[in-house]
Amino acid sequence: MILQVFFRYVVNSSLSWSEELSVWSLVWLVFIGSVVLIRNWEHINIPTFVNWLPLKMRPYVILLAKGLSLAFLVTMTYLGFEMILFGFHADAPVLHLSTKWAKLSIPAGGALMCFFTVGVLLKDCIRLFRGDYQHFADQGNPGLE
Repeated sequence: MILQVFFRYVVNSSLSWSEELSVWSLVWLVFIGSVVLIRNWEHINIPTFVNWLPLKMRPYVILLAKGLSLAFLVTMTYLGFEMILFGFHADAPVLHLSTKWAKLSIPAGGALMCFFTVGVLLKDCIRLFRGDYQHFADQGNPGLE
């Protein structure tokens, strides 16, 4: 992307491949970046409703939300694999690569997110089983864990 800006405004001649490569890289960055965030459940959330609940009820609502997130991720991953296997794939006009490579980021990132979400759910279940309610009180409050 930096090369594109340099060539367009300094050299006064744009590169044909850099914009397409930037878009593909951004797609992969989103899905792999999501994996990094979900590994420790650090993505953005608004815990206002959960914080209003009694402390003994919070773990169940948090586990339900994470379970629903896992259901979404499983669905996204499954549909992503279907899109790769049975979808229409064109060749990118400039890079002359199949768009299958850009679409592959969906099931790859989704599968990794599923893996880490299961891990987070297991850790939360263990903490609930041990009666560690402080863990659930701190969730959603930055800097307290």
